[in-house]
Amino acid sequence: MSSPSTFLNAPAALAVLLALSCSVFWSLANVYVRRASLAVGNLRAMFWAQGIGSAVLFPLSCWLEGWPHFPAWTDLAVTAVASCFGYYGMSVAYTRGALTVVVPIVTAWSVPAAVVGVLWSGDTPSQGQWVGGALIVAGALGNSVLASAPGDSSRSGVPVAAMLWAAASAIGFGVMVAGCARMRGDLGAIGVIPAAWMAQWVVLAPLLLLRREIGVPPPLSAVPVVAGMALFEGAGFVCFTFATRLAPVAVVSPPASLSALLTVLYGRVVLREPLSPARWGFIALAALGMFLAAGG
Repeated sequence: MSSPSTFLNAPAALAVLLALSCSVFWSLANVYVRRASLAVGNLRAMFWAQGIGSAVLFPLSCWLEGWPHFPAWTDLAVTAVASCFGYYGMSVAYTRGALTVVVPIVTAWSVPAAVVGVLWSGDTPSQGQWVGGALIVAGALGNSVLASAPGDSSRSGVPVAAMLWAAASAIGFGVMVAGCARMRGDLGAIGVIPAAWMAQWVVLAPLLLLRREIGVPPPLSAVPVVAGMALFEGAGFVCFTFATRLAPVAVVSPPASLSALLTVLYGRVVLREPLSPARWGFIALAALGMFLAAGG
């Protein structure tokens, strides 16, 4: 793969700007995941969006990083299955539950990612990552409990199933991130994403075949939201990759982690989801955890 050394002398300010752009793109992707899933269904939205995303990101990765090498079959298979749980769980959670409740749960993916990294690759998470992970879990749990409490003024009536799907998504994304880290040397920092998405197609195709939806594209009216789901997600990964070439991950990751907070704000301001001061406190606790975990 090509060396990123060309970018190392660029100013850190540009890296932070790219990381902030990444957080905006990923928050928009979250919004479009919800909209696309409501428009065409969870599985079809995933299938077509990741097909579009792969068609854009794969040639881009070949151009920027060179032709990829095939990774270990087991790494790719585990990552593909985990990716299915991550994206499908997020899609179901976002369509069945309030974003102000389920988004903090999904963003707890850094905790299973750290655990899987230790078991799978022998990684050694820093103290900040463990503390950050604990704060994310505490904030997500506290917010979820209050949202379901009968006495809370902002009770959202979120189904337990939506919270469970959000938790499954967090675990799926955690394993996916660990798997992508193992394959990055073969596929490249950008190339690993379309590889995971294309492998996920192999998993999704039989499910859509059973539902007789394998050859059914989204209606024309839904194409913009399905494409937006893919393109915003992909743009976030590209921005993050270039940001890490300009500055250390510890500098880039905290501003990139703002996507979850922006999505919560979308749920509160645009969707008018209720949110009490106590729940804001737990969300702020989870956000602090994201910063600590991201910064290492």
